Formats: sequence, C-alpha cells, structure tokens
Amino acid sequence: MELASLLRPLGLVAGPAVVVAFGLFVVGIVTVGEDALDGTVLATASSAAMLVALVAIGAVALAALARLREAGRAVAGSAVAVLGSVLVAGGSWAALFVISALAQEAPEALEADLVTTVIGFIASYAVFAVGWAWTGIALLRAGLVPTWLGVATAVAGVIAFVPSPEPFRVLFIGVAASLLARRLAAPAASPVRVPASASA
Repeated sequence: MELASLLRPLGLVAGPAVVVAFGLFVVGIVTVGEDALDGTVLATASSAAMLVALVAIGAVALAALARLREAGRAVAGSAVAVLGSVLVAGGSWAALFVISALAQEAPEALEADLVTTVIGFIASYAVFAVGWAWTGIALLRAGLVPTWLGVATAVAGVIAFVPSPEPFRVLFIGVAASLLARRLAAPAASPVRVPASASA
C-alpha cells in the first residue's frame, strides 16, 4: 500500500481539527477575552485540536513528498513543509502542556518578554509557510493536483505567515491539507493532463 494512502485517514482530519481549534479560540475570545484566555479550558481544548491538526498537516506534507518522489520531481519543498509542520506542532505542544501549566502556576512567566521565544515562533512559521507555498507550486507543476488546489495550497502557505492568532494562521492550510490528502491518495492521483486536441 502506498504511503499517501496510508496517511490519508490522518490527513483528512486536518481541516475539521483546525476548524474546531479556530471555533474554540473564537468562543474563548468572546467569552473571557484574549488576555484571560491562557490556561482556560477553551484554550486547552483549542491547543489540543491545533496539535491534532498540525500532526495531520505534517502527514499530508509527507504524503506530498512521497507523491512528488514517485513522479520523479524535486521534493525539497515538501521536505521543508514537513520540517515546518513539526516545528509549529512543537509550539502547539508547548501551548498545550507548558503554557497552560505556567498560566496556573507562574503567570508572571508568561508576561516576560522572551525575545528568543518570539524569534523561534516566527522562524517556525516562516519555515512552515515557505514549505507549504513551495509544496503547492511543486504539486501544481508536477500535475499531481488540479490548478485550483495547487494555487489554494500555495496561497494558504503564504497566509500562514500573516501575523494573526495561531488558529487563523493554520485554518486555510488545514483545509487545503484535507483536500490534498483526498487527492494524493486517490487511485487517479496520476498527473493531471490536458486532453490532446482532436487534430493530434
């Protein structure tokens, strides 16, 4: 069984999981406010859903890498997307297990201006965004996805670097990843070709 087919069930979870994370985040902002959100049940649930979504997004990046390799195409973009997904998932893991504990035990630690943490966060999202934009373009150029899906994936990668709350950054790439998981694992995931003209 091909790697893309094995990863498909996990990849299909990316979109729904990130939509749940985004919804919980919005409910938290509306009910308790952004400043008081850290450490709440809503924040923890949103972080858990984000972690699931990012693991699924990483699985789709791996499936894209496998498909591109099978097609004899360069896999550097997908490798960067896998790395970026792991880095951003690490941040979500920290949000789920470290930040929630700090919010309860040492809230002053969250208020400290840690430059290295901010730089690490920005760098992780830069790798994630570049990797996914590159993957969308690579899949499109290889003819492995329809034009709209390749463009949507590349644009979603760019959106992931726009300064905004994490659930919003990942929302579009999560949906694109679920659509990619479906396409890359389909039996007809051979290159998309333009029909030959009648005169040929």
